[in-house]
Parts: sequence; structure tokens; C-alpha cells
Amino acid sequence: MNTTKTQILTYATILLGGIILGWLIFGGSHDHGEHNAHDHEMTTENGEEVWTCSMHPSVRSDEPGSCPICGMDLIPASSEEREDDFTMVMTEAAIQLANIQTTPVIRGVPQKEITLPGRIAVDERRISYVTAHFEGRIHDVKIDFTGAPIRQGEVMATIYSQEVVSSQRELLEAYRNRDRNPGMYESAVRKFRLWEFTDEQIQGIIERGEIQTHMEILSPVDGFVMVRNVVDDQHVLEGAVIYEVANLDHLWVTLEAYEEDFEWISVGDTIEFRTRSNPGRTYEASVDFIDPTFNPQSRTIRIRADIANSDHRLRPDMLVTGTLQSSGREEKLMVPVSAVLWTGPRSLVYVKDESGDVPQFRVHEVELGQRAGDYYVVEDGLSGDEQVVFHGAFRIDSEMQLADRFSMMNRQPGTGAVPAGHQHGEREDRTIEFEDLSEGVSDDFRSEFTEMVRVYLELKDALVESDFDEASRLSAGLKSELESIGEHRNQGDAHVAWMESYSNLLGHLRPMANTGDIEEIRSQFRYVSDLLVQAVKSFGIEGVVYHQYCPMAFDDEGGYWLSSEEQIQNPYLPETMLMCGEVIERLEN
Repeated sequence: MNTTKTQILTYATILLGGIILGWLIFGGSHDHGEHNAHDHEMTTENGEEVWTCSMHPSVRSDEPGSCPICGMDLIPASSEEREDDFTMVMTEAAIQLANIQTTPVIRGVPQKEITLPGRIAVDERRISYVTAHFEGRIHDVKIDFTGAPIRQGEVMATIYSQEVVSSQRELLEAYRNRDRNPGMYESAVRKFRLWEFTDEQIQGIIERGEIQTHMEILSPVDGFVMVRNVVDDQHVLEGAVIYEVANLDHLWVTLEAYEEDFEWISVGDTIEFRTRSNPGRTYEASVDFIDPTFNPQSRTIRIRADIANSDHRLRPDMLVTGTLQSSGREEKLMVPVSAVLWTGPRSLVYVKDESGDVPQFRVHEVELGQRAGDYYVVEDGLSGDEQVVFHGAFRIDSEMQLADRFSMMNRQPGTGAVPAGHQHGEREDRTIEFEDLSEGVSDDFRSEFTEMVRVYLELKDALVESDFDEASRLSAGLKSELESIGEHRNQGDAHVAWMESYSNLLGHLRPMANTGDIEEIRSQFRYVSDLLVQAVKSFGIEGVVYHQYCPMAFDDEGGYWLSSEEQIQNPYLPETMLMCGEVIERLEN
């Protein structure tokens, strides 16, 4: 009996607290005199009366009944007559309870750090080709392996050629008669020079006074043998390339810039890069060439920089990661990425207006430009004097949608219809419509992405256990897994989609990995989950996960997550509602 009384008292306390909290956040933000004067019953598009729950206003039904969440009787819903479909009024107390935070619109030159994958390459201008200028047979290969270091003038091989033997006879005869016919002598010497024999070799023939059957092929430069095309006793034709020798004292750094970053890069920009073999050492080079054409497969453009390499620490085909700090050409208006409710080129931000007796939040449709780090450039829709909401915008937008006002999901306010996604018993779906992009995904990417999801699932289990230390460690691990995958992966549309997912995920994982509060980890985990659900659907993973949902999380806004098991283990409310939730769908590749 005492236990029953205690439970009743507990439920009553929760009910009363919920009513007071709801009134403070949104009910108390309106002028109640005007509200009572203008209340009317909300109806569906068919004119039917709408019923809702006083504890869970997101619940909508076209007939009386019980709330599917808490079991309370439903009551008639009402909506205010509209003087403004684009504004939400809130008291200061409500703003604090809802944790709404604002920041000024920034006017400045956009800055962006661009990460560029690439590799070390041989400077094509420093490659020398050792060619057979006459038909002959290789006799003695001195340099017999690729990669061999060689000095200018060093013997690479010897060659026998009947044409060279005959030309030696002509040279010796012309030398003996040089006083009577100097032109013939100069012509004979010129032929040997055109065959790239040195003056010392020519003089050696004259001094010996006899024909050499095998002439030496000498290296024209210092460097390393990159290609060897001959063996002993091999017959070669005129024009055949025998060796390729490269000077590696100067190299190229070739980097792949993606299409969306092209406008940020100019000749002369400084690039810092690191190699995998020595990540602690940073090299610096300047962009000296930008390829005039795009690679149609990877949708990248090649940029190039020269780098000195006198110590030969850099080797051709080493993989590198470069970073380029770039600035825009003129001042722009910018807002934090978290302030934007992304719906395409024309997206939404909420602006705080304190000109009246109580604060108001007005929705602005904005045209976005380039993303500059943690900011979006705003091309149109703001004047520059506003305070924009960077934390809590989704909360305001959800209430605007419930009130049938202009919002991210409702571009035709004031129709009197129940907003989509809020019918009786239905959950609010925050995920964007996904596109199957698996055809553009490589096996390597899917394997790495699956490993990242595995770390995410471990993090979910740590939140179920309310183990802050483990959750903090796994949050950092999840961020590391994402960064190891990298932003620029996949092909075509899959590349563009992953780049957007990567940027958004990193934006939530950074604060999640550095917070000292497990509730803040849960808050960021909510958005990471939404993004991962979309990514899993778009790119696919190895194995099976379950997409799950709890309507009671985050003040009844609801929360989604992924689980390796079908059984519900709620990461948002483990102490009070561990089993609260439902399986939305089973996801598998």
C-alpha cells in the first residue's frame, strides 16, 4: 500500500512539473488576454476537430482518446489567430529554460582551411632520357637495376653499332686531312656530338688512332635510374629509350582539390603538408600550377607545388596530406553553421528581436554561399545587424511547426491543417530524405565506415550505462575514426554526400569529445545519430543495425539512435525509461 501511494505521488509530481515547465517555455510566452480572446479549435484539412495531450502537445488525433505516450485523456487542440506567421514570442525565463543562445551576425573576410590529399611526384622537367641514336647491340650493362644512384659521366652500358664503327673510320680519315679539308673534319665531329658522345670520347678516338668496337653510353646528369629498358646483348633500334634518369633534388607535390574548393585556391598560396612516414615534420611549399581541366571521375582538379629535397627525405609516390589556409576576396556576412536549418540554397535562421516588451524570434529565409570553416556565408536574407540563434534553433522551429507557422517543414503556414509528422501516435522524423548512393562507394570506404559505426554502437552502450569516462573516451575515438576516413572519399554523388555528412558529423563530434558533461554528450549524440542514420541508409554498412526511437527524450521532442540489438536500451533516459522506445526499421547492406 505504501509503495502504491509513493508511486501515485511520484506520478503526480512529474505531471505537475511537466505542466509548469511547458507553460513557462511556450504557454507563458504569449499574452494570455489576447490568447483567450482569439482561441479557436484547430481542425484538420477535412474540418475535423483535432485532439491533443496537455503533457505531449506533439500528439495529434482526429478523435478523443488516450495519449499513446502517457495515457492521459486527450483534450481539444487550439491555435491562435495569426497576426504574424513568422514570429515566436518567448519570455526571458522561457529562453533560459529552453537554453536558447544567440550570437551576432559576423561581417568579415571568409577564412577556410582546406585539406588536400596528394602525393610526392618526380619533377617532369628534371627527367633525362638516355636514348639510342643509332641501331646497335647492348654489350655490357653497367647499371643493371632500377633506383641506382648515378653521377654525370658515369658509364651506364656499352654498345656495338656498325654505323658507329664506320663513322669512326670517317672521323680518323678527316682528322688526318683536317688541314686540307677542315669542313669535312668538323662535319665528322658534329655527327658524334649529335649522337651525344662527349668531346672527351671523341678526342679519345682520335688520340688512340684506332676504331673502338664498343662505345660507352654515359649518364648525362646526376640522379637516380627510374627506368631501365635494356639487358646484356639486347638489340636496340634507333630512338629506343634505354634509361630514364631523374634528379630528385627538387620534387613536385601534387594535390587533389575538390570542385567546391576550387574558388578558394590561387597560384602563390602557401601549402603545408606532412607525410605518413614522418607526421611530426611539416613541409611548406607554394602553389605554382593549377591544372586547367577537372578529372571527370574523381571531380577533382590537380594543383602542384615545388619542394626542395636536397636531403632526399622525400621520395616519389609518398602519400601526403596538405592544408591550405585561404581567404576570400571581399567581406561577407557570416553565421555559425549551427544557426542554419539546412533546406538547400535557401535555408532558415532564427533572429532574436528585442525591440518589443518581450523577446521575439523571427524566422528568416537566407541564401547561403560557401561554407567557411564553422561558418556559412550569407548572400541574401540578413542585413548584418541581427542576433541569430546558434543553439536551440531546432527547438524554436519545432514549436513553429506545431503552431502551423512558417518553419523548416511548413512553407505554407496558416492553413489550419495539422502539420505533417504530428498525427496521433506518429513520431517526428528529423532525418532528410535519403538517396541510395551505394554504387559510388568503394569496399575500402564501406569497411572503414562500418568500423566507425561499431565505435558509435559502443558509445551508445556507454550512455546506456551512464559511464562518463567510457563515453568520453569513445566520443574521442568516434571523432578519430571519422577523421581517419577523411572528407574526400567515394565517387560522384556519393562523394558530395559524404563530404556534407563528414562536415556535419565533425561539427557535433568536436564538442562531444571535449565536454565534461555526460548530458552534453547525449545532446550531441542525438544529432550524430540523425546524421549516421542517413549515412547508413545512403552508403550501406557491413552487417545489421536497428534504427530506434524514443518519443520521451529531450522534453518530448524525441530522440533517434542506432543499435546492434533489436531490444530497446535507451541511451537518452537509461535511469528512468531504459525500455522506452520502438524499432523504426532494420538496416542492412
